[in-house]
Amino acid sequence: MLQCHQKREQISVTFLTFKSSIDKKIWRGRELFSLQVEYVIIKQNFMEYKEILQIIKSQLLQLHIIIQNDDIINYNFMFRLNQLAGQFKEVKFLADPLEYLRLYDMLEKDEKDICFAVRKFAQEKAAPTINKYVEAAEFPTEIVEALKPLKLIHKTDTYVKTGLAYLELAKVDAGLSTFYLLISSLVPHSIETFGSEDQKKKYLTRIKDMDILGGWALTEREYGSDASSLQTSVKKVQGGYLLNGNKRWIGNGNKDILVVWARNTENNNIEGFIVENKWAGVHAEPIKHKLALRIVQNCQITFKDVFIPDENRMPKAKDFQNGVTQALQHSRVGVPWIALGIQAGVYENVVKFVTRRKQFGKHVAGFQLQQERLTRILTTFQASFLMVIQVSRLAQEKKATLGQIAAVKAWVTDKTREVARLGREMMGGDGILVENYCIKALTDAEVVYTYEGSYDINSLIAGREITGLAAFK
Repeated sequence: MLQCHQKREQISVTFLTFKSSIDKKIWRGRELFSLQVEYVIIKQNFMEYKEILQIIKSQLLQLHIIIQNDDIINYNFMFRLNQLAGQFKEVKFLADPLEYLRLYDMLEKDEKDICFAVRKFAQEKAAPTINKYVEAAEFPTEIVEALKPLKLIHKTDTYVKTGLAYLELAKVDAGLSTFYLLISSLVPHSIETFGSEDQKKKYLTRIKDMDILGGWALTEREYGSDASSLQTSVKKVQGGYLLNGNKRWIGNGNKDILVVWARNTENNNIEGFIVENKWAGVHAEPIKHKLALRIVQNCQITFKDVFIPDENRMPKAKDFQNGVTQALQHSRVGVPWIALGIQAGVYENVVKFVTRRKQFGKHVAGFQLQQERLTRILTTFQASFLMVIQVSRLAQEKKATLGQIAAVKAWVTDKTREVARLGREMMGGDGILVENYCIKALTDAEVVYTYEGSYDINSLIAGREITGLAAFK
């Protein structure tokens, strides 16, 4: 029998049986009445078991294997078949990093429900096609459309629930998770926190239903970490404001709406506005040639005499501290969850790879250096998860400080770079193939390490809180 294990469910397919004993001279007295070849195949990591069967059959033909009759089978056949079976045999391994320190025990039932629901979507709807969009640097419209019926933004009403959604999406692609962070956190939170009741009625439900997609426009070509010095401006005119300037690296910048941060020329304060991309004077162009978060449409945006009606100024976003800083403090809790997803994605892909691949006559997972690296990846995930879930719980209770959130974001994203590098090394040459995830993780981790405050800036925010002394403006 050829036994295939797919998603822990056993499927048996008849392959070969024989009725009588083999030539005892050849087999040194052993009597064999049937032959069993067993392998484990994880569907999303390789291919359907029927395709594996076809590969085995075609390879057997290439080996010129001949069965003379049902009673006699030659030694060469037995020896070569066992060799061939060994290429597909895998050992038992820990597939889910959340199981190692029983991290699921730290989650409430509704949190686990979100985790498993998003995992099912990510593995069944996103994973099969996401890499074609990654290679083409195109927005995955069909995947986003498939996500809409879940009404996920309505259900992820806590930091932990939202974070678990980020984690599961990032295990498939960090770009997909970053896209979801924008539409589930930065954009709706800004309108919900700083907007008027009319703005909330007009935009929030459509945003949460994913009927409209939005971007969050802060960074400019000349002002990244020094965002409080931004130069995009609004000038008061009759009935509204005129917006002029530019923004850069704005995710979802070419979609439906933008939350734009601009300097009011009357009071020099940085204020928040809701801008619709269809308005005259708005021009968004996706930035070409980037090699990370490739599905995210990061845009260079120019505003030329864009008229913003008075009703689209967010009344509670009055200055940088009471607008931008608050919004970033909220969304920055979510970024380490994306980093966690990258770590988990690396671990899950690597552990399957090294327990399947053989070199020098043994599984690669059996070598000391590989086990040390795998242990480092897994324990880094455990430590990162504990930090992230704790700061998320604190944030939910409004007890987390800006410095605590910044410190966790800095540490976890830094460790994610190390995890991605180790995973790529463990896979050898196969580690640079997009379908093996680790090369995506390596480049995407660089961006997660940088956006929503670079490692250095977040470390200095934490350092200011620790020492009471500011080392930057």
